[in-house]
Amino acid sequence: MPTRATVITSATAATILTLGTALTLVTQILGTTIRGDALPADSPGEAGGWETAWFYVCYAPLILWGPLLAVLTIAYWKRRAPRTHTLRATQA
Repeated sequence: MPTRATVITSATAATILTLGTALTLVTQILGTTIRGDALPADSPGEAGGWETAWFYVCYAPLILWGPLLAVLTIAYWKRRAPRTHTLRATQA
């Protein structure tokens, strides 16, 4: 598999995941859906008590999915990218 294709695909996925998670986080904080409607009363974030706490504990790691994929993409690119420098022979 070509390195460039892998990096472009994973960078695109990392961007989409990060933006989607940020959008979801903002709408959850504002108490609205992505379309701008008010959250329904039976929404997990609106339930209250241990149900809401459990909801946030379970979904909190998803916030890191996009940024961590971006970090892994950069590390993969650095490891697999072709070397552009050449070694120079020193003359004695």
